[in-house]
Amino acid sequence: MLSLYLRKKCHSSFILIAIILLTSWSASSISMEFPNTFPKTWINGVDCAAEAKGQVHQYNENLFIIRQSVCTNFEAPFIYLLFGKNKVLMQDSGASDFGQRQIVDNIIKKWLIDNDLNTIELIVSHSHGHGDHVAGDSLFIDRPNTQVIGKDLDSVKRFFGFNHWPDGIYQLDLGGRRIDILPLPGHQDAHLALYDYETQILFTGDSLYPGRIYFKQENFVAFSKSLKKLYKYAQTKTVKHILGTHIEMTKQPGVDYPFTTKAHKNERKLQLTIQHLEQLVNWLPNAKLPVKKQVFDDFILYPTN
Repeated sequence: MLSLYLRKKCHSSFILIAIILLTSWSASSISMEFPNTFPKTWINGVDCAAEAKGQVHQYNENLFIIRQSVCTNFEAPFIYLLFGKNKVLMQDSGASDFGQRQIVDNIIKKWLIDNDLNTIELIVSHSHGHGDHVAGDSLFIDRPNTQVIGKDLDSVKRFFGFNHWPDGIYQLDLGGRRIDILPLPGHQDAHLALYDYETQILFTGDSLYPGRIYFKQENFVAFSKSLKKLYKYAQTKTVKHILGTHIEMTKQPGVDYPFTTKAHKNERKLQLTIQHLEQLVNWLPNAKLPVKKQVFDDFILYPTN
């Protein structure tokens, strides 16, 4: 049964949500327990027969977080929707088709009604180009008033105007909402980080999250440079939360779920802090090539060949 904890002022919002819950949102659940907070638990694959294919959490009026069910794909990635006055940025499109096109369309419809607007441009971007973050792109290609940025490095550089990659910061204006876009190669060559001035959240993709942070041995130097640069940047900002794109750690410090696990019982929370980034950056000078697996309480550095 779908849960609804929305606290909205506009009566039309409740009407729309009721329609959605009765019709097209049968594959997802939505919650907004308290503004600027996170749900107590995310859908975790413990009961796939009862679990929705996607969970939508409204962090505040202009930020929505979608979690793909681990029952549909073991990667269970997170998707973020950040609304400005005339554009909405969608970071990542999912690991498979779990109904995210309909979910996103209905979130946008709801937001437009709440803000007394008729239309808004959707930009589909990616934290990086790995398959578990771009598999849903084709669902949005034919969507009106939508741009889907290519997953390759040339497409990323061209759209955001990076002339000296991986240097520089691109400032994206969504309409009264500024997002800093930072190149972050290492985990993948077209990886990006985002800083949202409205929520003061740093979005780090697969470069820092509560799980296994993969990088190839040959990319460790680039990975290290990117994280050091990100930490230096973060020190100049107020960072309330760091949000990555997976949860692979249990609540027990240093213990992750085995690869391809289809249920995340006792899952750790999503959000990290700047202290986690500092912890990782402070460890980097101690690394020797070839880098060995390094287990921290809340994440694991996981080199691959």
